[in-house]
Amino acid sequence: MLKLNSTERVINTFEGRPLDRLPVFDIIHNIKFIEHVSGEKLTPENAEDITCKAVRETLDLVRHFRIPDFPGKKVTEDEDGFKYEEEWWTKSVKYIPIKTVEQAKIMMQKDIERIYEAIDKKKFCFQAREHVNLFSEYFDDPEELNTAFERIQKKLGNTVMIAPETVPGLYTASHRYGFENMIYMFYDYPEIANQYYDALVDFELFRIDCFGPTKLTKIAMISEATAYNTGLMWPMKFIRETIYPRIKKCIDRWKEYGYYIIFHSDGNKWEVCRDIIEMGADSINPFEPLAAMDIKKFRELYPDTVCGSMIDCQDLLAFGTSEQVKAATLKAIKDSGDAKTLIGSTSEIHPEIKLENALAMYEVARNYRL
Repeated sequence: MLKLNSTERVINTFEGRPLDRLPVFDIIHNIKFIEHVSGEKLTPENAEDITCKAVRETLDLVRHFRIPDFPGKKVTEDEDGFKYEEEWWTKSVKYIPIKTVEQAKIMMQKDIERIYEAIDKKKFCFQAREHVNLFSEYFDDPEELNTAFERIQKKLGNTVMIAPETVPGLYTASHRYGFENMIYMFYDYPEIANQYYDALVDFELFRIDCFGPTKLTKIAMISEATAYNTGLMWPMKFIRETIYPRIKKCIDRWKEYGYYIIFHSDGNKWEVCRDIIEMGADSINPFEPLAAMDIKKFRELYPDTVCGSMIDCQDLLAFGTSEQVKAATLKAIKDSGDAKTLIGSTSEIHPEIKLENALAMYEVARNYRL
């Protein structure tokens, strides 16, 4: 009987080779789960070790994650007056000090200068970060990030950690400026908006070039904002002419270093899937039931592309029963055709997800033999 370790299972999935079971892919941001799986009480001193242990014991592939290194919430303000609310597992922009398009224009020009100045100095730029509490947001330069990534990867054993995430720009831009301001900027000041978009992409290419040669993992993820639950958030013409070229640059750069690419975009993204796959993406993610992203339909349309992240974490994992979770997980496995699939939640095991539901999902996934 075939028996693979996590690394072999993940790579075989992307390469279409034989599997013993489908790999489990997720983020663990739930202290109850971490303590249950590790068998230890979490403290500031052991947080990194037991979080890595819980991930190692549960997942084959993990999106880069945060360690539970502080309790409660923190509110911070940056030099421009943006205010952020931060918990150990998530972060959001709570106040945007931009009230007019003219103010957005001035700030955007300032951000462009700061981004290229940081690249020239081989430093990370605060204003170009996503600010959602991803692993890679808390380092000042590439060497510091790469060292930390290597340390965490060693503690994960055979579990594969995805490379520091590439965010070409629209998630970052809309979080920083607000979605409406970005729409007005592209309409009123398209030259500046596109220069800003290019600056964010150039920053991501700089980050790829700093991490890519390390070969600490073989899986990369590119995240770009394309859709809501009900459909595309941008006109298709804008997506083709403005968004696609930037995504393609990032895909090509990761491919130069030999990485497999997961393309991540929330929402109902059926209209862009074929184009993204043709650009070179090896996987599309996530498949949110609430956005009508059906695994069976995708498998019929794209039998050679990896799909993943399909168990709803907004409603089902948080409020459903373990039996409902088991049934949904088994259905997802069967609908996927038992191949080219990463089993996991639509985003993460966040603090509101029931412990028994997370355990039920992983139990079904890990015990299902192909």
